[in-house]
Amino acid sequence: MNCQQQIITRFLLAPQASYDKSHTTRVRQYIRDGYQLKPAAVLIPLVPRHDSFSMIFTRRAQHLKHHPGQVSFPGGRFEPQDIDLIDTALRETHEETGILCNRDSIIGQLPSLPTISGYIVTPYLSVISPDYRPELDPNEVDELFEAPIEHVLNPMNIRIQKVTLKGKTHNIYSVPFSKYSIWGATAQMLKVLSDQLWYEQN
Repeated sequence: MNCQQQIITRFLLAPQASYDKSHTTRVRQYIRDGYQLKPAAVLIPLVPRHDSFSMIFTRRAQHLKHHPGQVSFPGGRFEPQDIDLIDTALRETHEETGILCNRDSIIGQLPSLPTISGYIVTPYLSVISPDYRPELDPNEVDELFEAPIEHVLNPMNIRIQKVTLKGKTHNIYSVPFSKYSIWGATAQMLKVLSDQLWYEQN
């Protein structure tokens, strides 16, 4: 079994981790009672690189209403034409990045995560071709980049920082990589995936 197979096996067999309760509490402070969270999905694309994987991230366009300029995974809200949330993740990934991915490449999912923007987001992990050729939609995405999972899932690189939202201070996760800062819901997903998948490097 090579390193890539070991990583996938660990993900499939390890007990599923859960999000911090503080995140759910924070979301409740911003979502009014009785509000129905809108379903959405993102794809966590894993690219085979050097006997391991890199992870694809996008940087959201600066003009977007929600989270402009923020690093995220490709994805978006469920649309009526979608068969299910996997279909949502695949469609949105193709629309935003030009990356084609099929259902057979989905290897699993993380728990659904509520967000302060009013969505309940389900992340799906997928292995994509290392020869992918991105075609970014400038209306949605400013940039696409890869980061090695040994960096973004390393517990030593997952930091806690304080942010102030509507006059209240909160602790959130952040993961620095190169010139980027990965935080918010995306960093929450990385923390859960790290808890579930992290392996000691030899």
